[in-house]
Amino acid sequence: LEEVIGIRGSANVGSLKDFGVTYREVPLVADGGLDWDALACSIRPETGCAFIQRSCGYSWRKSLSVADIHKAIGLIKMQNPNCMVMVDNCYGEFVEISEPAMVGADLIAGSLIKNPGGTIAPCGGYVAGKEHLVEAAAARLSAPGLGVEFGSTPGHVMRALFQGLFLSPQMVGEAVKVGLLTANGWRYNACT
Repeated sequence: LEEVIGIRGSANVGSLKDFGVTYREVPLVADGGLDWDALACSIRPETGCAFIQRSCGYSWRKSLSVADIHKAIGLIKMQNPNCMVMVDNCYGEFVEISEPAMVGADLIAGSLIKNPGGTIAPCGGYVAGKEHLVEAAAARLSAPGLGVEFGSTPGHVMRALFQGLFLSPQMVGEAVKVGLLTANGWRYNACT
């Protein structure tokens, strides 16, 4: 996201910085969790959006649970009720009973080629949340006035997307089971 924010790469290409958006980052604590005090101090009256990345991405940290995200949203909204909270939900879909939008996230986004695509979808992404924010995201993706009526997904891709959505709960469930089984096997072998 460094190029999107505008802290790396070329200037004047449409980054947030190019549009006058300022940026602050709250570092995580040593175990990869949220620094609750730093988060509370970082939300100000002028803060327009708080962005939470649920998965570890390319760093060595634990992914954030929906419970952690719920607590963070509560803290953010306590500091500034008008601050929009967006969650990058990539790799987080279907791994818990609830999703970030169910605990107060205003907008969530993710990739359809990962969990929701069931390992079948060749491309795509999604946004979900409050209607006016989804419409704003769609207008930014395409053009004002076109919104969700216009897209770049070719017709032959739709079959794979729907198959992926159908199979995704099973695929994610199997991946979680294998991960737990493997972790328990390693723990058992390490203790004997």
